[in-house]
Amino acid sequence: MNQSMKETYQVRRGDGTQWENVPRVELKETGWLEPAGVRGWVQLCHDGEKLYVRMEAEESPIRATLTGTLDQVCNDSCLEFFFAPVVGDARYFNFEWNPLKALNLGFGGTRPTRVRQIVKKMEELFCPQSWQTDGAWGIQFCIPAEFVGRYFPGFAWEGESEANFYKCGDETEHPHYLAWSPLSCDKPDYHRRGDFGTLIFE
Repeated sequence: MNQSMKETYQVRRGDGTQWENVPRVELKETGWLEPAGVRGWVQLCHDGEKLYVRMEAEESPIRATLTGTLDQVCNDSCLEFFFAPVVGDARYFNFEWNPLKALNLGFGGTRPTRVRQIVKKMEELFCPQSWQTDGAWGIQFCIPAEFVGRYFPGFAWEGESEANFYKCGDETEHPHYLAWSPLSCDKPDYHRRGDFGTLIFE
């Protein structure tokens, strides 16, 4: 894939409470199926301690059924943030959320090495807030640098990282796949590190 096709996002300073001046990007890559009227957007900001992630979607009907710690939330209406903290390191996190704040969190490099993460006091750590209206929903959460530092010692919100944002819903009425940075494979696969775009921290 042509490197220049990849997306870049400047992560501005912010505290996660004022989103009016935070750049909002649309998940324009429609992947492997027609988007079926579904749309998605993402905003990021950070305050030096935490990264704040706000993801929104328009879709109807919304599927929200799963609440378990190990549930496959990608079967519900789902918004996902795949985040590789260190450029050049193959390991990344996948944060996958449904409208009920059920989280599927994985970490590792290539698929065979990836491990589901069971986070104690998840709500205290990531502070997820979700909302739902007729035909739209969203979720906001934070990722503390201290949490990332458990996996990448000394990590700070500075320089560059790599990431992609996704919208899916495998068992929704209108299955769909949306992404921020272009996808380069013929069949549905979000776990492609080479498709990630670049985050530049202010």
